[in-house]
Amino acid sequence: MKKAIIFIISTLLFSYTNTFRVSYQNLKFLNEDMGLVETSYLFNFNYIYTGISVYSAVTGKRGGFFTGGVTLGAKYPISSFYIDGGMFIGGGGGGHAPQGSGLMLKVYGGIVKPINKNFSLVANYNHIKFKDGEIDSNQLAFGFDYNFKDLYFLSPPPSYGYFDVEKVYFNPYVLEYIPFDSKRTDGYEQKRFTLIGAELGKIKENYFYFLSTGGAFRGEADGYAEFLFGIGKDFKYLKLKASLGAGGGGEVDTKGGSIYKIEAQKDIKFLNFAAGYMGSFGGVKAYYLKAGLSKKFDFATIGSKYVKLKPAKLKFSLYSESYLPSSTIRKTGDSQRLDTINMDLGYFINKNTFLYINAGSAYNGNSGGYAIGMFGVGYEKDIFFVKGAIGAAGGGNVDVGGGLIAKAYCGIKYKNLFIGIGRIKAIDGKLNTTILDFGVDFDFYKGIVYTSKKLP
Repeated sequence: MKKAIIFIISTLLFSYTNTFRVSYQNLKFLNEDMGLVETSYLFNFNYIYTGISVYSAVTGKRGGFFTGGVTLGAKYPISSFYIDGGMFIGGGGGGHAPQGSGLMLKVYGGIVKPINKNFSLVANYNHIKFKDGEIDSNQLAFGFDYNFKDLYFLSPPPSYGYFDVEKVYFNPYVLEYIPFDSKRTDGYEQKRFTLIGAELGKIKENYFYFLSTGGAFRGEADGYAEFLFGIGKDFKYLKLKASLGAGGGGEVDTKGGSIYKIEAQKDIKFLNFAAGYMGSFGGVKAYYLKAGLSKKFDFATIGSKYVKLKPAKLKFSLYSESYLPSSTIRKTGDSQRLDTINMDLGYFINKNTFLYINAGSAYNGNSGGYAIGMFGVGYEKDIFFVKGAIGAAGGGNVDVGGGLIAKAYCGIKYKNLFIGIGRIKAIDGKLNTTILDFGVDFDFYKGIVYTSKKLP
């Protein structure tokens, strides 16, 4: 009886249904077409869902166009399908598109048709508009939902229970592109450039699948960014990987934005080294070398093994960051305030200290297309916190030099609200101004599995 009670609590009370959504829509504006792929990670709460979304250009002539933000929607079952509708708000741009300041709004309505337990087909009619830009388009979207269960805890998890093991890895890296037979969008030869990025993946026996994202910080390609999904196989002494996604910006010519990679990786304890090939469909092609650090986690998920757990505390933050007026912000000397929407995901290494990754994009200030990706460390105690980060940024005519930037700030928080003030600076560019942050954050937990055994 005791085991049955633990099993019910373990698998029902803390389990959440999540959805990974992919859809494609073709926008029409100013007598041109731009194909956008949506990738969303959604959390479902009965009929309501919310989560984060990224839109990437993959066809047309706007390679390097990305937006990121928040989706809020609802779906209601009718017969054998769901009525589905919602909205997205976020910021971004790039690829010399007419996105104005970068604020993107989308409303949609359509249907979701389940195929089996995990997969559903998605179709909707949507309207996408950039607040003060020239992108304003109505179109159909088609795609799919992948539905799965995952475990998140709002307080430290129990020290034991009936779960299963989910193997996850996180791999920050530095990558050097070595282009050949490639021209920039301005017609000059494409030279070498360097990225800083991160890869997050799940391991299933000898196979793994992953998401990879990065941005340029050296080599006259500031503003270049990429976002890919891939699959790989571990051959014990070597890993082979293939990925497909979107990339562009920084005058790197990826045509419509679709890119692909083939890679071989060698792991040496927590270090990994890789070599590979990146290509686009008619644009840039390059070899690359990559070096990274890898951290693996055994997280608890839905299952029936009796496991012992250790809590892993995480933090998600959503906030607006304002670059206060300064003539150092833009290459033109325009001192207008710049606003960005930001998302952070942090992992506590002890009670008060956490490591985090950051992604942000402009939504106000006439610098649409400006984007940021950073790694940082933070410390919080009681209502006070301090944070510092370094990473890559570019686009939107912001003067970041080669793209390497750093920032530091401190602030106070009350429950889930916070406000902070600090400084952001480009290492070899003119950007050097005060920043003001305000937003919300949420602490949550995952269970790290110590030991496990099958149910007797």
